[in-house]
Amino acid sequence: MMKNCVFLFVLAVSLYACEQTDRELPILGETTLDKSTGEVIHYQAPSFSFTSQLGQEFSDVQVKGKVSVVDFFFSSCPTICPQMTNHLKLVQDHFENEDRLRIISYSIDPKYDTPARLAEYADYHGINGDQWALLTGFETDVFEVAKDYKVRAFDDGRDEVPGLIHDGTFVLVDEQRRIRGYYNGLEPSEIDRLIDDIALLLKAM
Repeated sequence: MMKNCVFLFVLAVSLYACEQTDRELPILGETTLDKSTGEVIHYQAPSFSFTSQLGQEFSDVQVKGKVSVVDFFFSSCPTICPQMTNHLKLVQDHFENEDRLRIISYSIDPKYDTPARLAEYADYHGINGDQWALLTGFETDVFEVAKDYKVRAFDDGRDEVPGLIHDGTFVLVDEQRRIRGYYNGLEPSEIDRLIDDIALLLKAM
């Protein structure tokens, strides 16, 4: 009887491991059909070109063939941004020295968030500039990119008074620029899920 119980336990663990190994992330966004080949074409994350905290151009070229995690923030945000940054720092530390992963944080306050200001923010939060880019550029361009990632980021201000609004979403993009997941950047359980999903994409590369 005991041998049978042990056998069933080992079998259950093996089946669970297989399920975890075989798990695949969905490919999100609308699809189109190539009429000439019949190939299904998946929605892709946007092309972009902004300036990083290092004062250098950073574009989609730098993330070609890499997995990336994307969010929108601004350095003077007193509410959700500090928690989002701390959670992304957990992601950075978990995948320390993993060159196939990039974290991209777009500032929605470019008037204040100059490269120098973003460099100070990065230094304060222990951000590794080789792996994590804080980007700034024209406000309208940033908001258009947010729409293309299908997240909320805009200025609802009136009469020259800014009203910067963004949600706490993290977006996971694979090496083919396909969106593979959305995560609540304020929930610890969601960060665990994000880390698991990043590992899954990296393993499949």
